Amino acid sequence: MLAAVFTAAVFNTTAGNPLEALGGIVSSLTSTSKFEIKDLQGTWAYQSPAVSFKSDQAINKIGGTAASAALENKMAPYYTRLGLNTLVLTMDADGNFEMKIKTITLKGVAVKDSDSGALTFNFNAFGKTNIGKIAAEAQKSATGVLTLTFDVSRVIAIVDKIASVANLQSVSTLSSLLKSYDGIYAGAKLKKSAGNNK
Repeated sequence: MLAAVFTAAVFNTTAGNPLEALGGIVSSLTSTSKFEIKDLQGTWAYQSPAVSFKSDQAINKIGGTAASAALENKMAPYYTRLGLNTLVLTMDADGNFEMKIKTITLKGVAVKDSDSGALTFNFNAFGKTNIGKIAAEAQKSATGVLTLTFDVSRVIAIVDKIASVANLQSVSTLSSLLKSYDGIYAGAKLKKSAGNNK
């Protein structure tokens, strides 16, 4: 039964390379939220959209990972149109971070809750004034992939604001796509730059 679910998950995640899909599923299943801020030291660059579901059952997690991969593939073109595919996150051992998306640079301090595993980004204006914070579900894999996902309602609110200001129908479509899924978190997978640990 488990083998059948696993095989279906691999071949249903993408119409492309099944080995790539398998790698994504294995990475998802072996990722952990048990890491410290200092473990995020370095530069992390956008790799792909990320979606996560909450599940305690391994079988459900495999199915959830397959559904996540299918939704991530649908989201990728919208991320490119929004410029989210240019995201680069740089962090030091104390959690001081710099987040760049296109020409926008945000700075602040990230704090990790040791109990829940949540990573909270506290954004600062001019490096001093706190201008807000956002919590992310954070998972780190042994292969050097950091997955940051946020409550989809927060993501939808941001996407809707961009869509209304920029009058972008394609962005509205992304918002509608996200609204059709219940209980998900959406964000991005970031790959650590090779040889960059500072």
